[in-house]
Amino acid sequence: MTRHRLEIVILAACITSLAPSGVEMAGAQHFSGRILPLLQEKFAPLLERETGLSLESWESLMAGSDFGEVVIPFDAEGSLLIKLATELSDDDPLSAVAAALDPDDIEVVRRWIDQGARDDDGVVAYAEAKNLLYACSQGAATISVIDMDAQVVIRTVRLEELGFTPDARPHHTAVEPDGAHWYVSLIGDDKVLKFNRENELVGQLTFERPGMLALHPDEDLLFIGRSMKAVNPPRRIGLIRRSTMEIEEFDVFIARPHALAVHRVGGRAYVGSLAENHFVTLDWESGHIELSTIDGPTHTLVQFAVSPDGTVMVVGGQLTGNLFFFDTSDPNNPTITDTLTVGAAPWHPVFSPGGQYVWLGNKMAGTATVVDVKSRSVDAVIEGLSQPHGAVMSPDGRRVFVSNNNLAAMYPARYDFGYTPGVITIIDAESRAVTKSLEVGPNATGLGTATR
Repeated sequence: MTRHRLEIVILAACITSLAPSGVEMAGAQHFSGRILPLLQEKFAPLLERETGLSLESWESLMAGSDFGEVVIPFDAEGSLLIKLATELSDDDPLSAVAAALDPDDIEVVRRWIDQGARDDDGVVAYAEAKNLLYACSQGAATISVIDMDAQVVIRTVRLEELGFTPDARPHHTAVEPDGAHWYVSLIGDDKVLKFNRENELVGQLTFERPGMLALHPDEDLLFIGRSMKAVNPPRRIGLIRRSTMEIEEFDVFIARPHALAVHRVGGRAYVGSLAENHFVTLDWESGHIELSTIDGPTHTLVQFAVSPDGTVMVVGGQLTGNLFFFDTSDPNNPTITDTLTVGAAPWHPVFSPGGQYVWLGNKMAGTATVVDVKSRSVDAVIEGLSQPHGAVMSPDGRRVFVSNNNLAAMYPARYDFGYTPGVITIIDAESRAVTKSLEVGPNATGLGTATR
């Protein structure tokens, strides 16, 4: 043996001796040679309820079942496959199947998932996904990243792993138009965080009880309101320069400022009160505000939405079940034009891409309402939701995604893992039918996706 060959052999032996016990070397563990046979021969009985799931290939496994993903790359803890193997209630008949699994086999699959659930060529599923949805689970200190086209959870951001508290309570998200960065408000930790597309934390700042976020699509600006959980917060909102994460606060002089929207053309922000029937129009360049009043009993203004063309704004009243319409063709002077009763506790409204419809969840009714903007009438009511909270539409307008707190468990969990999951309901915008429900962490709240 030559000296050069001997040195290579010795080096390889040294590297092997330094590898953690039980961890297979990179390149030695292949999906088709090790993982797929394990899944087909030993794990398949655990997945018998996952209709639509195929274990024929890596591609079919990563596509998931009729109910969503089975594997989340880099997140074995949150992957259904590992949860079924390790967390099932003893009352579930599948727990006997799980108990019969070899712990070493579970560990092999767990490591494969935590290393990215890669295929034989090292590819990570959904690495090139384009239309991403960021969904907060306020009860778990996690944010689920969803591929809106594939309709599966593709990544999980666990805030505790980044040094934040178990009670961080992520509440709302906002995404830059090109998807390069996204932001989340943490009620419990009094923070606003900035992540890049790879879900790496790249910035943060402190802000007391942050709630709703409103991102200006054309300027380097992000607005922050106050959370509903804040009993008597400062009567100010925050304005962040996104590139530097520097913050300026503006006095808005209304109690519990919560509802928040930006008029992309007119250079104005709108801020509504939870405690009184007031909202303000803010000129952020001058700091000037105009106070407006909505008549009637206390409505509790939850959230605004402005139409794509900027001519119409809506806001829901939690306590009265009213949806208010404003003419915002003059951004400086929003004028109320119509009031429509839409059911109990209208929450976060969203316009369809063409502006012809407004979709919103009715938190206390367990429904979603579709409003025809032109006729100012209820076009449809979708049943079967569970404390709906956030709402967004896919860029092509084909699907509506609605987060559900599900704290009262009106949506029954498919498996008993010891907690009540939050739910992301997916609705076909044309048929108005629920097509899929994705289970995520407890108390699913705010949603955010890139808007163009």
